Amino acid sequence: MKTVCFLILFLSLISSNIYAKDDLSPEQVKDTIIVGYNINPPFVFRENNKLKGVSYRLWERVIRNEKNTVFEYVQLPLDSLLNGLKTGTIDVGISPLTITSERIKQIDFSVPYYIAYSGGMINYSSNYKKMLEITSTIFSWKFLKIIISLLLIITFFGFLVWIFERKDNKEQFGDGIYGLLHGIWWSVVTMTTVGYGDKTPKTFGGRTISLIWMFIGIILLSTITASITSTLTIKKLEVSSEEIISYKKYRIGTVSNSATERWLMDNFYHNLKSYHTFKNLVDGLRNGEIDIVAYDEPVLRYEIKSDDKKEFELLKLKYNLSMYAFGFSKHMDPEKQQLISTRSLEIIEGSGWKRLLGSFNLDEDN
Repeated sequence: MKTVCFLILFLSLISSNIYAKDDLSPEQVKDTIIVGYNINPPFVFRENNKLKGVSYRLWERVIRNEKNTVFEYVQLPLDSLLNGLKTGTIDVGISPLTITSERIKQIDFSVPYYIAYSGGMINYSSNYKKMLEITSTIFSWKFLKIIISLLLIITFFGFLVWIFERKDNKEQFGDGIYGLLHGIWWSVVTMTTVGYGDKTPKTFGGRTISLIWMFIGIILLSTITASITSTLTIKKLEVSSEEIISYKKYRIGTVSNSATERWLMDNFYHNLKSYHTFKNLVDGLRNGEIDIVAYDEPVLRYEIKSDDKKEFELLKLKYNLSMYAFGFSKHMDPEKQQLISTRSLEIIEGSGWKRLLGSFNLDEDN
């Protein structure tokens, strides 16, 4: 009898502690919804240990009158959030989830509440930093090797033509060291296609060397020019380019399992590195592990505006049009899904929605 009384008392204490946590009586609690999110400012983020952001504010308004439902919030990386929705351990994902044909086979979505593109972000480079990078590149061993190789080839062909011309064409090439220098001068003028005409081979051997050197010089000059240009190209990318395809040669980073990652993989971006979270992705750019951050453009824009140190800048490119929505587990009650979608649509159609977007600098895209 004592054992039974003890068990009853123990169970009653557990029950009272559970519902005291949410200030709800057992009669009030009808259901518990597991709400997953990942930190993705300005849509969902923490400030002073409180959840904030556009998506969270929208979600708050949707569930404002749900007094009889308990919402348990769980922070997860994007890939874990998607997997939780797929397996049913998470009921709702309130972070902005891009609707894709692949995801819609595994999870359900609410009506879209925001439309945006993917974008690119790079490290900011001041004019002073650019000059330092160019100077260090000019005095690098790679650059010096190109210059030395060019001088050796020019000297070689200047020497060959001088060998043929030094006896029969003394007035233009001459003998001795000065004659060799005249041959090198002719070699430079011929390669650069300047053609002053002050040094002209007259012997058969000299003209044969000239013919060969003309063709080699054209090819060599274009190759050397491309090599020098490549060597002088600093790590800062061409911000003026608006074509994402022009960035295939650079190291691109994105968030794993994001819609941007899927788009890049589908479009054959092989030099791609994925990070578990957006914070890790930004750190990767900061530490020089990647050249470009490819991700949702509103998130990148918010990161740059929040950057007091002015470390990053936004590229002038947009790609991969995306529709953001709440995600639902397919195990979730369809009526609840419909209710959330309907309320979301009512809020989006209201006048307060544009003001909410404006408070997070998101209204300019819509």
